[in-house]
This record gives sequence, C-alpha cells and structure tokens, in this order.
Amino acid sequence: MKNKLNHKGFTVLEAIASIFIISLVLTTSITIIINVRNQTIATNERIIATEVGSRIRDDLINNNTYDEISEWMDGQRVELTSTTCPTLSASLPNLSFCDVFSYISNNRTYDVTMSLVFLVPTMESIQYEVVHFEIIIEYYPHRFITLEGIIYE
Repeated sequence: MKNKLNHKGFTVLEAIASIFIISLVLTTSITIIINVRNQTIATNERIIATEVGSRIRDDLINNNTYDEISEWMDGQRVELTSTTCPTLSASLPNLSFCDVFSYISNNRTYDVTMSLVFLVPTMESIQYEVVHFEIIIEYYPHRFITLEGIIYE
C-alpha cells in the first residue's frame, strides 16, 4: 500500500514567513500612526503657543513704554525667564514683565518653556525710539516658536 500524504496544508517555513510579513506590516503601520499622532499634537500645541505669544506681545506693547524699557535695558541685551525675571525686573517696579510667565492655556502654564529677550539697541532703533523683543516658546519637546515685537514711542 502506498502512503498518501495530504499536501494541502502549510509548511512550517511558510507559516513563519507569513507571520514575519504580517508583523512587519503591523509594525510599520503602528509607527506611521504614532508619527502622525505626534505631528498632530505638535501642530495643535504650536497654534496654542502662537495665541499665547500674541497675547503676551500685545500686553508688553500696551503696558510698557519705550522710555521705561530703554532706561532699564541700559543698552544691553536682556533675557528674561520665569526664574530670572523677579531679580532682573526688581529695579523698575513699573514694568510688568513677570506677569507674562503666568499665562495659562489648555491647563498648561507657559513659564518654564518660555523666554523673553530684549535685543541690543541698534543705531536705527535708538534714532526711531524702538525696542525690539522676541518671545521664544517651546511648544513641544525640541520645537520652538519665536514671535517678534517692538515697543515704540
């Protein structure tokens, strides 16, 4: 009698190859989904950071004058953070810089992730009585947005 073998099933090698292909497809698709999700979160955080930065810029322009700031800066570049602000702005209590580090949006306080930089006055900025400043916000890990503003007489 002849032994009849059933050749209608899969071999072990075919089963391992199919499992490898399926796991490769799943790994690739999960990586793509995670990257798209992170990019979407970063984009939303950038929009919120831009709104916060615009509010801070408007507050700085409306609540401070050129004469006060230029006297306080004394021709130097000044960088303020939430930790350095109280000591650097203590010399002029009229200036309201430290309030900008307490903005809250979407249950997030932009204090540690933000800095306010008053740039060194140029000959043109002194002539036209303009103070240039930048607001730098880290809205997502290793991603920054910079908003520029001017305070003029």
